[in-house]
Amino acid sequence: MDTAQCTLDGVVYPAVRFRDLPPTEFARKKQYLICTECLAPTYFRKASRSGHAALFYARPHEEGCTLAASKYDQNDIGSGDDQDILNNPGQRIVLDFNFGAHNDKHNDPDANTPNPGGRGGHFIGSGARPDAVMHRRLSKILRNLMESPQFRTSQQILEVAGIGEFSVANFFVPFDAVSQVYERQYRGYWGRIISAQFWENVRLCLNTGGRGSMSIWVPMRFVNELYERFQVSNEKGLIGRYALVLGTLKVSSPTGKKYVEVDDTGYITLR
Repeated sequence: MDTAQCTLDGVVYPAVRFRDLPPTEFARKKQYLICTECLAPTYFRKASRSGHAALFYARPHEEGCTLAASKYDQNDIGSGDDQDILNNPGQRIVLDFNFGAHNDKHNDPDANTPNPGGRGGHFIGSGARPDAVMHRRLSKILRNLMESPQFRTSQQILEVAGIGEFSVANFFVPFDAVSQVYERQYRGYWGRIISAQFWENVRLCLNTGGRGSMSIWVPMRFVNELYERFQVSNEKGLIGRYALVLGTLKVSSPTGKKYVEVDDTGYITLR
């Protein structure tokens, strides 16, 4: 795409103009780019040695977006760590909280059962583990969920320390697919945050849709930490971002509200 909008200042930037922003401004604003048509998260790519000009690309565009025609948006499935996941389907993925979280969540890496009081994971496979193991942080996993339908439906083994082993396709649940079927199930729930609001100075509710949709409940003691970690000054800076939260889905009574409550900020990431 030739243009993208920055949600920090509302300006629609041509790629060549965005490229020439002062370094500090560029670094800050590149995290807040969206498609001008469908509002999908958008990324900036510098000019390449092969001759491609600087441009923006979004992955994925919303269905029906006319700007999704760019070959870069359709074909680019990531690079580096992200591409490793997609190109090595036989490898086990270890979700490594020690990469990006402030607390070490690992128990014995060779353990094949949950810790006492564990969260009810569905364990698969009992044979010898593959030798090839890749450690990935939560943010990398969210990026792959956003960008790759292939990854979302993958049968790769995902190891969540202290919880168990799952197939990728069974563990990660999009917000719009969450129903009461998942009540009391520990999963990775992900999708876009539609609104954010405080409830009685008790928690911040990150909502994923209308009244029947699930929400992420962030207790007040974690709010400032969340702001600092994702470089926002208030709850409005979280709206429109994609989120991945690991936790147990609960359904409140009598309203039937579905939610996951954050009990450690190491188990949530935003893009």
